[in-house]
Amino acid sequence: MVKKIKEPKSSNQEIDYKIRDLKLELSKEKGLLVSKTKTINSAKKKNLKKQIARLLTKKNLKK
Repeated sequence: MVKKIKEPKSSNQEIDYKIRDLKLELSKEKGLLVSKTKTINSAKKKNLKKQIARLLTKKNLKK
């Protein structure tokens, strides 16, 4: 299960790194769905999207 990211203060570079990792994980999940080797856990997919959105919001607020 995907854990929420709770860190007090992160630099933009760290946030970019986390976003990149989450997007990679999301693309892997989508790839599994296309290849039909495994049924995708829709809750995990939804949580990944939410985490990406939270990090992007956090990054934009720092500007």
